[in-house]
Amino acid sequence: MLVFRDKLLHAASLLEIRSRRNIASLLAGDYRSTFRGSGMQFKEFRTYEPGDDIRHMSWTVTARTGKPTVKVYEEERELNIVALVDASGSTAVGSTQRKIDMYAEITALLGLAAVRAGDPFSVVLFSDKVLAHLPAHRSTEHVRQAMSLVQNQPLAGEASDLRPALSYLRRALKPRSLILVVSDFLMPSFGLELRALATRHEVVLLHGFDVAEAGEGLSGVYRVWDPESGRFGLLDGGSRGARARLAEYQAKLVQELQDLGRNCGADYLPLRVEDDYLKSLVHFFHQRGARR
Repeated sequence: MLVFRDKLLHAASLLEIRSRRNIASLLAGDYRSTFRGSGMQFKEFRTYEPGDDIRHMSWTVTARTGKPTVKVYEEERELNIVALVDASGSTAVGSTQRKIDMYAEITALLGLAAVRAGDPFSVVLFSDKVLAHLPAHRSTEHVRQAMSLVQNQPLAGEASDLRPALSYLRRALKPRSLILVVSDFLMPSFGLELRALATRHEVVLLHGFDVAEAGEGLSGVYRVWDPESGRFGLLDGGSRGARARLAEYQAKLVQELQDLGRNCGADYLPLRVEDDYLKSLVHFFHQRGARR
């Protein structure tokens, strides 16, 4: 049986504590400010009282009974949480650990937070197509299954394209959902699809990458392999020019993702494999909940 490491369980416990006031509004369903006018279900009819919202008047019941009557709603206390995880070939690389292993732990942390809040949690894996869909459930065993699915997904030869997965979720998701995209985002532009999905659902872009992709920690000549195309090449890590080009590309990608998130109403968080990304996630959601 897959065992969660202590650091992951510790981060999950912190996430639960802070979620009661802040992230609980995100992970337990108190999201009036996020989805205005939604997340509500009919409860009962009652007689109109001064100060009631006239938009909730039931004109049919009023006409039938002769008494002004309003519909009473209650807020749904459930948020559908979806981890959309990149399982393309580029996630198989990493200088200290594979990016896909980082993504698996992020998936587990989100899943444990959802389970503790009593919310349904599902996982969709993608490359340039949807690879797998683990339906929503609420159990720790389900989170273990999700983490194992991410870790053990075949990666070699899988290209990256987020557009089919975003379009798939737009069609497949009925309830309003929180969608957390976990990826290195080394892929074609997906702005149109993200904007279409974000009109109904809430989206967070979690950008997981290795510092080597930004030209850091490199020295000597490396024989590199592109796991998506299968091509080999040489990288001169001792070249200032090569490191500068890598750093420039990574900085441009981060800026593009920040701008894209801002324009589409999605949040963005960069996460380095080499850092304490679990702690960064807890802090990010704590701050995000406080802004609601």
